[in-house]
Amino acid sequence: MKKLVTFVSMILLVAFLASCTQGAAPAATDAADDTTELSAKELWLQTNQLGAYDTGVQDWAAIEAAAKEEGELLVYANSSKVEKAAAAFMEMYPEITVQAFDLGGDDVYLKTVEEQKAGAFTGDVWLSSGGANLVGDVMPNEYVWRFVPDTVVDKIPEQYTYPLVMTRLGTSIFAYNSELNETCPISNIWELTEPEWQGKFFIEDPLNDASTLSKLLTIVAHVDEMNAAYVSYYGSEPVLDADTPTVGWLWLKRFAANGPTPEPGGDEVDSAFATPGMTDNYLALGSYSNYPDVQEGNLVFEPCFGLDPIVGIQSQSYVGIINQAPHPNAAKLWVRFILSEEGRDPWAKFGTFFTDSTYVVEEGQLTLDEMQAISWMIDEQFAFENLVAGRDFYLINLGD
Repeated sequence: MKKLVTFVSMILLVAFLASCTQGAAPAATDAADDTTELSAKELWLQTNQLGAYDTGVQDWAAIEAAAKEEGELLVYANSSKVEKAAAAFMEMYPEITVQAFDLGGDDVYLKTVEEQKAGAFTGDVWLSSGGANLVGDVMPNEYVWRFVPDTVVDKIPEQYTYPLVMTRLGTSIFAYNSELNETCPISNIWELTEPEWQGKFFIEDPLNDASTLSKLLTIVAHVDEMNAAYVSYYGSEPVLDADTPTVGWLWLKRFAANGPTPEPGGDEVDSAFATPGMTDNYLALGSYSNYPDVQEGNLVFEPCFGLDPIVGIQSQSYVGIINQAPHPNAAKLWVRFILSEEGRDPWAKFGTFFTDSTYVVEEGQLTLDEMQAISWMIDEQFAFENLVAGRDFYLINLGD
């Protein structure tokens, strides 16, 4: 009997130990979950308080100290003025060497995406436009991170901080040669599709410049306004073609067929239609920020104020921190700097708008509110969704 009792006791003990072991398993799993290593990307975000770890409050003394330890900064930009900004930044922070590359908007996008896909984390700062690709590709894939310095939250309205902080707004305007015309020779955008202006409109080549194509697609997107302008000009409702699902696409088709003359850049557009002493009359989609050249007598153009339905298209320039940037603290300093008075100084001229509500425009310049009343912001989502189809459509219909 004693042997039997001992045997039963052993069985019960084994069963008890087994049950204890089984009960402990979940706790061991939980502990393992708590100690699971973060991915390199998540660790970078956590360490640098970006993404989900961004509290909106920064310890700038600590950031500056860490940035000086990093000692370098790489900025990808689409403006030649970034070199002046870099020089001013290095004067302020001599411990940090800045390499600022003026790549052009399309190449900023391509370089950033290619490096991210390859896991070659080289660049630190995105300082560029390219909004269509930004909202459609870059941000959804987390190639660049939004960072809003707490020094500007009371100055820059929240609407100008998405998807990244907007550093400035540029305006492309429909313009005319003011030496050959007292006022704009057209009053309705549909006139640009008429034979009178065939081959007499200059534009930065939309087949090679995504920003210009995005501006044309923004016009396409404003269906109601383009329809009203059509009715106002022709006196009847538009009849759509089989390949023009909306009146906006109809305008783009006729505009392309009228043979607008492409130029490689904005300066070339201005020279082509607004050089003093010209005898041939042209129109153009030019840059309002080049108006200082008019004031200095180097160009002769004026915006087509009163043009139905719109005078211009506004494009956004953004600043953000590139994913897994090797110099994240220097990048944060740059973002704060470029949004300050010193940082924006290279771009602070007649015709440029800043999102900082404390900025006062130069005398004679429209305010941001006044310009936005007669212009459209680039419809970045629509542009991204239609960039390829829009480019093909424009090319197919392009006239001589």
